Amino acid sequence: MEMLGIVGVAAGAVAIPLAAVSTATSVAAISQGTSAQQAGAQGGGGAEPKDDPRLAKFSLRASCDAAGKHLDGKIVVLRNRKLYLDDSDPAHRTFDDGHPFSGFYLDYPDAKALGLVSTISKDPPELNWIYADNDTLELKYGNKTASKDHIHAPWDWTDDQGALMLEDWEGFVALEESPGVWSVNYDQDEDHLQEIHGKTRCVVEISLQRRVLKQPGS
Repeated sequence: MEMLGIVGVAAGAVAIPLAAVSTATSVAAISQGTSAQQAGAQGGGGAEPKDDPRLAKFSLRASCDAAGKHLDGKIVVLRNRKLYLDDSDPAHRTFDDGHPFSGFYLDYPDAKALGLVSTISKDPPELNWIYADNDTLELKYGNKTASKDHIHAPWDWTDDQGALMLEDWEGFVALEESPGVWSVNYDQDEDHLQEIHGKTRCVVEISLQRRVLKQPGS
């Protein structure tokens, strides 16, 4: 399949046709030489990238216990360089400019670990890396330059492939930035972000559940 207008992830944001994201050709192109995936795409042995379940695009949905029932079922959206929770029903969205997470796992350039990318817009269609900010622990998105000095890997899934993990555990929380506005954060220190915000902000533990998206023609 011919690829149009690819700019490698390693160099920054990636502008590619969304329908081509899951193809072997596109994965080799955007990963800019990450060995296992590129070798498969070029027939160099191993599993074809298109057959690797980690390359299947998925959305993210919050799952919470009783303390966070008002957030349960909300989807992850991207806006203003950060990840937020919003209603799954477009008619009840808080953010008019929120782009629903639609991502997959991909080897992070120059690192022996899985990164995570998501589309960030429909027009133009682009991919960015997902990472946790070292200082604020907010989940953000950006190109390699923006992400490389922060917590950009390893991303993975739980044993049942049902939920997202970073650094081998489900350490995610939602932080209420203002009434009804919840950002997604990484609770790296397992303190509900108290070292950063003290006890002045409402923080709720969440599990980010993966929902594999159907590909065109599947």
